[in-house]
Amino acid sequence: MKTKYILLFPALLSACTGSKVDKASEAEPATEVTLTHVVFGHIPQEIILRATTVYQNKTVVAAPIPSFASEVYVRTGKRVEAGELLYRLESKEQHALGQNNAPIEIRATRPGIVIDVQTQAGSYAAEGATLCTLAETRSLVFEINVPYEQRKYAQSRSHCTLELPDGTCLRATVQTSLVTMNETSQSEKIIATATDAPFLPEGMNVKAILTSAGKAESVLLLPKAAVQSDETLTSYWVMKLIDDSTAVKVPVETSNSTADSIEIYGPLTPTDRIVLTGGYALADSSKIIISHE
Repeated sequence: MKTKYILLFPALLSACTGSKVDKASEAEPATEVTLTHVVFGHIPQEIILRATTVYQNKTVVAAPIPSFASEVYVRTGKRVEAGELLYRLESKEQHALGQNNAPIEIRATRPGIVIDVQTQAGSYAAEGATLCTLAETRSLVFEINVPYEQRKYAQSRSHCTLELPDGTCLRATVQTSLVTMNETSQSEKIIATATDAPFLPEGMNVKAILTSAGKAESVLLLPKAAVQSDETLTSYWVMKLIDDSTAVKVPVETSNSTADSIEIYGPLTPTDRIVLTGGYALADSSKIIISHE
């Protein structure tokens, strides 16, 4: 009987050991992930500055003689064409006699937008008094305030993006700089034009997004979603596959970025498979299941 008990112990130990191995394998479930790859490219360095709408050419419409405005065809914001009737005036003598057989017609000399109306119907205007002011639609420019140390971003004939308050973006070209500098901010005004700009009020603030004109260096690019960081945004890493079921943590450094992509520096190649989604909070070495590559 003693011999039988001795023979049963190894079997019991084997059964217990096998149970522990099974539980250990079940304790590390695989995480479903999607994959991406690094590519070579370049993201230009951007700065965002403030710009203001300005109409460079304005026409002041004045009364040619002392007169009364009998009819007014303008209002602030109205577009007018060259030759369009703006005012009908009657001289003081005609007004006094109640005769307006030969009114004086005031017409626009060039197309534009009415930005100011000084004289309304029935009002008296002395000789040379301002009736209204027109801004030439084609003279709209954007004055960008550029700090002197950032002039490299606003080289003549370079391109920039202008973002309007409603989110509309315009492609613009930097033309020239003005000769004056703001003494307080030490910034100079740079003129930019946009050929497809709609009618905009003068004095409106817009965002000017400029990029560096320096030589582009090709670096590694990844989708932003593939790069993880700590809470202080001081350490960055990606999860790289070392086989079809294991991903390991690889530290990287980051540089310029856009809304979707980011430049990285690290021991990666375009053939490496990088976790795109599903990698959040994975351990330094984790089991994964590839759902899409």
